[in-house]
Amino acid sequence: MNKALLPLVAAFMMLSNASAQKDLHILNHLAIGVDVGTFGVGIDASVPFTSFIDIQAGYTMFPGFKFNTSLGMNQPLGDIRKVPFKAKPLMKGGKVLVNVTPLPMITSFHVTAGVYFGSDEMMDLYNVEPIPEVTKANLAINEYNASNPNYKMQNYGPALGDYLLQPDEEGNINAKLKVKPVKTYLGIGLGRAVPKGRIGLKMDLGCVLWGKPSVYCNGMAVEDTNAGGDNAKLLKVVTKIKAYPVLNFRLCGKIF
Repeated sequence: MNKALLPLVAAFMMLSNASAQKDLHILNHLAIGVDVGTFGVGIDASVPFTSFIDIQAGYTMFPGFKFNTSLGMNQPLGDIRKVPFKAKPLMKGGKVLVNVTPLPMITSFHVTAGVYFGSDEMMDLYNVEPIPEVTKANLAINEYNASNPNYKMQNYGPALGDYLLQPDEEGNINAKLKVKPVKTYLGIGLGRAVPKGRIGLKMDLGCVLWGKPSVYCNGMAVEDTNAGGDNAKLLKVVTKIKAYPVLNFRLCGKIF
């Protein structure tokens, strides 16, 4: 082949490839979106893979607000029956979602599967004021248990559902709830990740499968000891659920 024709052949192949991508709707558009929902707020980019499938990738984080709650003691210690706490959601990380629209010419109904990934920390929980009385009582109990192996007294502490949280030497508790760092997402919805027009809306309903949360207190894993806490019922439920519900609303714009 004449070397002078090589640039023309290369240009023809590039044009043919671009035309094929346009005909097959493969990577021929780009949309940027922002979303808000029960998993937090996020930003993402999406491209079509075929006329039936688009791929969406981005970053999501839960706003860093704190809320007040209280945990009941597993057994009263003098006047201490409840301990004030502050809780802070920590969910954040990336996501990659694949949206399948079975009938794109008729409806924007889609089925979505993908993963959320990143931090394994789901929530931070710490007491508002130290409780050194509980620490002192537990030291005495530990000494008694060490000298009486046939009878074990139960330690004191706030109960996060079935998990007993024991304070450190200063009477402080810093607890964390952790889940899988890579979490599967399954859902359905209406709307397109890459809109037909310039602007589009998308709504999704699904769940993130993150497994049963693990509880850590002052850096140490806490075993389920059936502590029997009945305060902070929402947090008690959170320690047991293996799937987190997601309702998400997304506003997006097509760049090209």
